[in-house]
Amino acid sequence: MGEATFLIELGNPQPVRAVTMQELKNAARQMKGADGKQFFALLALRGALESGDNLALDKAKELMEHAYRLREAEKLPTVNPEVDWQLGELFARDSGLTPEETSRYLSGFRPGPRARENPSRLLSYEVSKAIAAPLDNAQIVLWWMNGAFRPAIYCPDTKTALYVHTFFIAPVGGPGFRICPYDGEQFFQDRPNQDYCCPAHREAHRVARWRDERRNKLAVEKGRKGKKNVTQKAR
Repeated sequence: MGEATFLIELGNPQPVRAVTMQELKNAARQMKGADGKQFFALLALRGALESGDNLALDKAKELMEHAYRLREAEKLPTVNPEVDWQLGELFARDSGLTPEETSRYLSGFRPGPRARENPSRLLSYEVSKAIAAPLDNAQIVLWWMNGAFRPAIYCPDTKTALYVHTFFIAPVGGPGFRICPYDGEQFFQDRPNQDYCCPAHREAHRVARWRDERRNKLAVEKGRKGKKNVTQKAR
């Protein structure tokens, strides 16, 4: 426990402390609705991109779409729908989206066109947005505590701290949250390089990936043969 020596001095001193791992685990379990679905989906997306697993990437994209739909369903009624539509029409030409899609993007319910097409960009966009929400965003600070300076990342709530730990701190050598590519269950790593919740699921997913790659390869070969036969008939 210490004082927030890095904040603007207005009113009484504000106490702060380092977040515990148990608090982060509790925060992950307690995230519900669109927030929970998005965190879950972003974990899956990161894992798929890091492993180059196309099968897991397809599943992660489906999870992201589900999270977006849930976010829109939970949204508060807009103050002026007509204004939202007018803004959508105004910026549609520059965004490359329809007026409706542009309005949803400007309202924060959907990503932009580049992020939609590029999963890596989508992950960067959504994680960055989650930790830099308007008003109460995460900050890199210099904390004076117990007679020493401590570089720190100040988070206004446990949700922000969860994102910072999961996507900024854990990837550089510490254990963190993951999504098992095989059964889609969330788990906390026992070691930093653990990608599956158990060895059995690791082996089962390897078989599933091999089958998926084999199926895609056969489909490509079949398409080539079909194209070759059409060319020969045309001659």
